[in-house]
Amino acid sequence: MMTDLRNMLQHNLPMKILALVIAIVLWLYVMNDQNPAIEGSYSVPVSMADAPEGYQIHAGTDTVTIRVRGPRSLFVAADRGDFHAKLNFTDYAEGEKLYAVETTVPNGFELIGTSPDKISVTLDRIVQKTFKVEVLSSGTPASGAAVDQITQSTDAATVEGPRAAVDHVTRIVAHVNLGGQGQDFSVIAPLFALNGDGREASDVTVAPDQTEIAVKLAKGLSRKIVEIKVKSRSDLPPTMKLESISADPTRIEIAGAEDVLKSIASIETEELSLADVKENETRRVKLRLPAGVTVTDPNVTVEIKVGAMK
Repeated sequence: MMTDLRNMLQHNLPMKILALVIAIVLWLYVMNDQNPAIEGSYSVPVSMADAPEGYQIHAGTDTVTIRVRGPRSLFVAADRGDFHAKLNFTDYAEGEKLYAVETTVPNGFELIGTSPDKISVTLDRIVQKTFKVEVLSSGTPASGAAVDQITQSTDAATVEGPRAAVDHVTRIVAHVNLGGQGQDFSVIAPLFALNGDGREASDVTVAPDQTEIAVKLAKGLSRKIVEIKVKSRSDLPPTMKLESISADPTRIEIAGAEDVLKSIASIETEELSLADVKENETRRVKLRLPAGVTVTDPNVTVEIKVGAMK
C-alpha cells in the first residue's frame, strides 16, 4: 500500500512541482502586484471636542463603526487610531437633538459608510441660582436652657450645575445639633442643596459650601406648646379654589418668660401670597414670633392644596 502511494506521488513529479510553483507565483502576483481592494470596518471613539462651552453633554453613544474599502496593503499597515470621528455642532441647540457624525479616513481608503451616522445628544446649559440659606436644627438643649437666637455667617449661597439639575433645587440648608447644649456655641456646617422631596440634589455644586452657625442660649425660660396658624392672602387666581392650607408641624414649642407665654395660644406665620399658585405646592415660611418668644426653628413648611373652579 505504501508503495502504491509513493508511486502515485512520484508519477509526473516534475509536472506537479511545476504546477505548484506556477500557483504560488500567480497567488503572489494577485496578492502583491495586483493588491486587490477589500472591505473592512473599525470601531472608533467619537470626539466631542467641538462641543459648545457652558453645557453638560449626554450622548447616546460614544463610538461608531466606520466601514471602508481599500487595497489590501493599506489594511495591513492601518490600525484603529488612524480613523477619526467627531460630531458636527455647527447648528447646536439646548436640549436633545441629532448631530451628524463626521469621519476622517487615511489616504487611499474609500469611505463606505458610518454607523450610526447621527447621534442623539442632549446639551444642558450650566446655570446658577441663588437661594437664601436656612438653618435646620435638631435635638433639645440641656435642661433649663432654651434657644434665644440662631444666626449664620452666610445669608445666601449659589447653586451651579446643568439647568435640569438646578431646576430641581428648592432650598439650601445647614444643620446644627442642639442636643445637650447648655452654653452658647458655634459650629462650621456644610451647606446642602435640597430638592422638593427634601433629598440632597445631585450633579450641582454650592458656593460657598459652608457657613458658621452661632447659637445663643438662654436659661430660666418657660416652655409651652402652641398651635401654628397659617396666614395667607385672599389673592388666589379666580380660576383656582383653595382646598386646604396647613403647616407642618401643626404645633410648636416656644420659649420665653412665663408671664409672656401665658397669653399666647397660637403662633402665626408671615403672610403669604397665593397669587402665583397654579397647583399643589409646599413652601418654607417664617413664623411671626412675639417679642420675648423664641423657637428652635423659626421656619415651617406650609402645604397648599388647590383645585380648578368648575
